[in-house]
Amino acid sequence: MTDHDEAYTNTHPDAEAAVAQPTSWRTDELTSGHNLPPLFALVGAAGGVGTTTLAKMWAPAADSGQLWPANRGSTQWCVLVARLSMAGVDDAANRLRNDIVPEPVDVFGIIWTPPRPGRIPKEVARYAATVGENVDHTWTLPWIDELVLARRDALAAWLPGTPLPDKKSTDLAVGPPLSVCTVGADIVSTVTARYRG
Repeated sequence: MTDHDEAYTNTHPDAEAAVAQPTSWRTDELTSGHNLPPLFALVGAAGGVGTTTLAKMWAPAADSGQLWPANRGSTQWCVLVARLSMAGVDDAANRLRNDIVPEPVDVFGIIWTPPRPGRIPKEVARYAATVGENVDHTWTLPWIDELVLARRDALAAWLPGTPLPDKKSTDLAVGPPLSVCTVGADIVSTVTARYRG
């Protein structure tokens, strides 16, 4: 730090706020978009990992983009969302290692989203398992062909307490597939258990 920087920090009225609010923070209050207060926030390790689509399919989720929720009026429970590829796992590792996360945000898990249909290479799976050791929970979602043609405003949401869909159900306008609902239900029960604990 130079003398000029030190003088700025000591005298400029916004200097403390600038230090306290990293650019990776979101200060507005999050909403779920489903007339429910959000129970948990989805934070993208990078762009295009699926936070918006997942928040649309899980009624208690808020899409926080790539920013950590810093508004105390919003949920403080966060799940990092990352692509299950070498670059995507790098993104997750970098966010967990390098980001300054606002207090009292709790990053309790990672959701791995598929970069393509088919099997994930073993090297990627091993790397993801290693990075996943930095959080308490990890979930892996499968590739969903129907999402390729789906528009977000046509996606129906899963609500906690509703029955899980039939394994063969593929109509996204009626509700998310079983795999998405199952992960959503597990996240809700995880947050509920942490909150009570």
